[in-house]
Amino acid sequence: MAPALNEGLAKRGFNTKVDKLLHILEERHNSPSTSIPMSVSYHSLTTDLITSYCFAESTNTLDIPNFSHPLLEGVQEVVKGLWVQRYFPFINRLAMGLPKSMLLRLLPEFKGFVEMQEGFSTKITELRKEFPEGFNKVDHETVYHHLIEPKNQARPTMKSLVSEAFTLVIAGSDTVAHACTLGTFYVLKEAHIRRKLTEELEEAWPDKGTPMSYAKLEKLPYLSAVIKETLRFSIGVVHPLPRIIGNETPAIAGLKLPPGTIVGMSALFLHMNPDVFEDPFTFNPDRWLAEDTAEMIHDLAPFSKGPRMCIGFGLAWCELYLIFANIFRNWT
Repeated sequence: MAPALNEGLAKRGFNTKVDKLLHILEERHNSPSTSIPMSVSYHSLTTDLITSYCFAESTNTLDIPNFSHPLLEGVQEVVKGLWVQRYFPFINRLAMGLPKSMLLRLLPEFKGFVEMQEGFSTKITELRKEFPEGFNKVDHETVYHHLIEPKNQARPTMKSLVSEAFTLVIAGSDTVAHACTLGTFYVLKEAHIRRKLTEELEEAWPDKGTPMSYAKLEKLPYLSAVIKETLRFSIGVVHPLPRIIGNETPAIAGLKLPPGTIVGMSALFLHMNPDVFEDPFTFNPDRWLAEDTAEMIHDLAPFSKGPRMCIGFGLAWCELYLIFANIFRNWT
């Protein structure tokens, strides 16, 4: 799946979607009685992007007035329920064994989950029937190119395909949207940060009517610093991610743990470590412009690390650069 999630977005319809968001924001801005919910705005954009990379067809949530697409609402309901499911996993198993009518009567908060499950099942069924012709709608590989017809294993079950859809859509939309929301808040909160960012973008991108590529944007030092600091603050997964100690694992904090021991570490403690990040609870992009940032880069782990890290990290970086650049170049 990784190749489908790590290709550049610049020539994959991204500009059309971000232009649509900018148009919506402009309309809202010109209406004094209407506020601009940036969190929901970003969620709509990232949902449209990740669904186009999963299913070869975007859900076009940006087209729905007031950002009220059922998929957006469903994702938020599912995210809320994740905390309950994490500490009471039997609830999820129990819920999945109940008839739909009984489940929604006993647990109405599962409505978003059930609607998402039905929607994904319908979409995947359509993709299976249309394979491979149905993927000709887009000019790039999608995740389900690889999932529906895997090269080295048997075809997956519908249950596993729906499960993958949940993971990909929630992880691919909610995390990036949250980072964009948090970063936008701090840039607008601190006038000097906003000024430095917009000045850099105006100098590097004089004609905002012409799209600027991701390859050029990632070379801008202050934009890069803002994004790194945003990722330091925006913890995608707060709780510790479990790992199993192997036979050759070195001592951890001076302790030699026996093989098979389950350990966990949250990125929160890495990103807020005062020994690495001076004044860690202050949003300060300038820290990334210092001469020696090797230790900070080593401890920056918003996508985790190793073979179990987020496979869509390349796509996420691309989205962050293009979203921040377009928002702050067009809204000064």
